[in-house]
Amino acid sequence: MNAPVWTKKRCNRVLLGLFSSVLVLVLLVTGIWLKLINGYIEAAEQARHRTALYLRATQREEHLQAALVSPKLNEFIKQHYLTGEAPGVAYAGLQQQIKEVIESAGGVALSTQLVQEPQDQELATEKIIVRVRMNGDSYVLQKIVHALEVKKPLLFFDKLTINAPTRLKPEMEERLDIRFDIYAYFWKERV
Repeated sequence: MNAPVWTKKRCNRVLLGLFSSVLVLVLLVTGIWLKLINGYIEAAEQARHRTALYLRATQREEHLQAALVSPKLNEFIKQHYLTGEAPGVAYAGLQQQIKEVIESAGGVALSTQLVQEPQDQELATEKIIVRVRMNGDSYVLQKIVHALEVKKPLLFFDKLTINAPTRLKPEMEERLDIRFDIYAYFWKERV
């Protein structure tokens, strides 16, 4: 058996085929590599854009934080919201305030209790509700409602119920069993 003879022409064809294969392989790898690079460049551009947005948002937040510590806002919060170390302290202050108003109007506070309600932790305020039960006449109730509504911080009435016992004698003093909820908002942030 004779060994195959490689002529110059045949060698050139084989080399040209190998070179073409290597060239196609290099072009294919380069194309894939360029696609990856373009994807990375696009991702980097998007990240740069997001970073710029976050920086602007941070600057706005810093501006708003500075506004939150402004004296005008602090005064507004102290006037319109319950403030204190904790909601429990604010509740105790509100409860005492309500009892004083009821007694100064001539009523009798039978009970005041905190009503627990689910709170949204993300809000800067917490709703504090006090359920009140008292005795008094309609004039006393009118004075109490007026006194609490004009008081600072802002207080709101809800669920007012009045029960009038039947009078046994016409000369008996009018005594109503009055129940209502009063709520205010506690400012969670330090003022």
